[in-house]
Amino acid sequence: MAAGNAIERSHKNISEIANSMLGESHFPYVLFLEGSNFLTETISIVRPDGRVVVLEYNSGTLNRLDRLTATNYGLPINTNLCKNRFIHHKDKTIMLQAASIYTQGNGERWSPVQMFNIMLEIARTPMQMMYSDLFYQLQKQ
Repeated sequence: MAAGNAIERSHKNISEIANSMLGESHFPYVLFLEGSNFLTETISIVRPDGRVVVLEYNSGTLNRLDRLTATNYGLPINTNLCKNRFIHHKDKTIMLQAASIYTQGNGERWSPVQMFNIMLEIARTPMQMMYSDLFYQLQKQ
């Protein structure tokens, strides 16, 4: 099974948005994945003819999740990664802008309510960070 153009496109989109947000300490980019290419558990599908097909989540010929976790530096999926990570190495500091990748894991579709709740959590993160920065500045005065 060939990997689709959507994965390549997502990498390009994430890079473009990340470049425009280099001056920020948050990166509210979210990917919602669904379908058999993004399993995190083994599932069984009953075909119309009655045969049962087992889809293994760790099958290299089926699963494409590893191609997307490169965009979040291998950090956990189904996790809010909106707050940038800062890595210190010798005399340098490197900022990691990781996309928050969410998958159903069982091939099911996302409900609008599930997606809304995740996006609301992601949207609250930069607001909490800005409130914290503002509080810190007020305390210094």
